[in-house]
Amino acid sequence: MKLQEYIEDRIKKTGRPLYMPYITSGDPDFARTVQYALAMIDGGADVLELGIPFSDPTADGPVIQQAMVRAMARSDFSIDNVLQAAHEIHKQRPEVPIVLLGYLNPILSHFFAELDPENERKADPVLDSNTGCHLSIDRFLKRAGECGVKGIVIPDLPFDSPEAELFRRHPSEIALISMVAPNTTPKREKAICKQAQGFIYYVSSLGTTGERKELPPETARKVESLKNASGVPLFVGFGISQPQQARQLAAHVDGVIVGSLNQRIIDEDADQAAEKLKATTQGFVDALQPAAV
Repeated sequence: MKLQEYIEDRIKKTGRPLYMPYITSGDPDFARTVQYALAMIDGGADVLELGIPFSDPTADGPVIQQAMVRAMARSDFSIDNVLQAAHEIHKQRPEVPIVLLGYLNPILSHFFAELDPENERKADPVLDSNTGCHLSIDRFLKRAGECGVKGIVIPDLPFDSPEAELFRRHPSEIALISMVAPNTTPKREKAICKQAQGFIYYVSSLGTTGERKELPPETARKVESLKNASGVPLFVGFGISQPQQARQLAAHVDGVIVGSLNQRIIDEDADQAAEKLKATTQGFVDALQPAAV
């Protein structure tokens, strides 16, 4: 089942917007990444977002940046192990789709290093060989698909770039998730909505990820406009750190994304984080339930 179909079906079954928590893969280690992910799924997470660590995560705030630094400092860190962690999660909870959040450089550089020139003729003809990275994208998406990945968010990949077109046109079922920010121009919004896959990731606040006490008052109006224009579900992230914020958005969105809060819980007490993450997940899921009449 494709990601958009799953989201729409899940919303009908639960009668509420979905909850997608984020954690950085490999922090503090890959075994606990799997443990934390399973705890959040058992706490009610509908979709799971795993971060691919990168040395220059321009969209992420200090909490997630530090988590990525810790993960990359490990001797066993690799993109292969990030995907293996996703595979372990998928194997144990196959009903919950995984969305990766990563930057373009590690995706391309890792898989480009593995390329064998003799295999170039075997590439799918839908991919444009003139970009120089078609095989990297092809191999990444095939491997990620085997690990239960249904979507990918790449903050530093413009939606109208040649590389983005390769992701969108690939025959895998992995959706390239587009991001829209408050300062995205109306013309660009329209173009993004036209090509959106899976869901649109609306960035509620300008700047990087992080916990915020309040969300901009225009967020609800903005997301409803985008939903109507795109025809795909709309999730809101960046800055959501309290269940009451999720509750305020519940009538307007299809999903809520929380990341920095989860990462802070891990940073403060990695050994006890699984139970805390499960309880935090339950709190957000409860907040998204429809109000009793």
